[in-house]
Amino acid sequence: MATIFPREEKAEMLFDKILENPEACRRLKSTFYDAIDSGDEFMTENLPAKQFTSALFDAYENKDLTAFLMAVCQNSMFDLLRNAFLVPFKFNADGQMNPYFLTDEDGNLLEDLPVRVKEKEYEKFCKVYQKRDKVKMYLAHGYRKRHSYDLDTMEAQEYKMGEHNGVLLIYELPDTVKEKKTEAEAYAAVWDIMMELQKDLPRSVVYYGQDSLEEDGKRYDEMGVFLPLEHFSDRLERHIEKADQIIYRK
Repeated sequence: MATIFPREEKAEMLFDKILENPEACRRLKSTFYDAIDSGDEFMTENLPAKQFTSALFDAYENKDLTAFLMAVCQNSMFDLLRNAFLVPFKFNADGQMNPYFLTDEDGNLLEDLPVRVKEKEYEKFCKVYQKRDKVKMYLAHGYRKRHSYDLDTMEAQEYKMGEHNGVLLIYELPDTVKEKKTEAEAYAAVWDIMMELQKDLPRSVVYYGQDSLEEDGKRYDEMGVFLPLEHFSDRLERHIEKADQIIYRK
């Protein structure tokens, strides 16, 4: 694949020399932030100059933009997209439960919950809870996340952010695996719906699971619309109706 500028061949020896010199690493980091006009605002970042330089060179050699983004802004490429609410969060990504279900399908609180559920939160949920075909409703705990490097080991670390309890609506959608679509293609197919949700229900969080829901022997994709109670507790029933209208294009 063609690049904007030709790549320098066998640059590893030069990169190694720079990495061995702390002053060289500091100057490279300073020049980078000066070039993006961030000035002193980011120069106090905790990432040491050598780790910054190492991430920059690794990204160049391996054509891995995400590795560099994690070093300079503590987000992977898809962290940025998700935290900008431009693509859905993946249900239970990396084997970690997110969102965490706090009630069962009948609206009853589960036992041994990992987070505290306030009495008022459960009362609000009970007032709007209903069982419907092709839509499931839960009280849930959800969060966003980002990734960055551990300062000592430079291994990728995951950090939670924006943790909330809220109402989770799960909708059945056509099975995109059966249609031989990739996950990115599935995201593109629901992108307009996501943008409408962000316009009419700002601060809602969208989850997506490809081929992750089984019902009566058939498999479906599932879309989750998470409404944090901190932002949506007032007129909650109306917000749920709005989500239904957007998903079903009413």
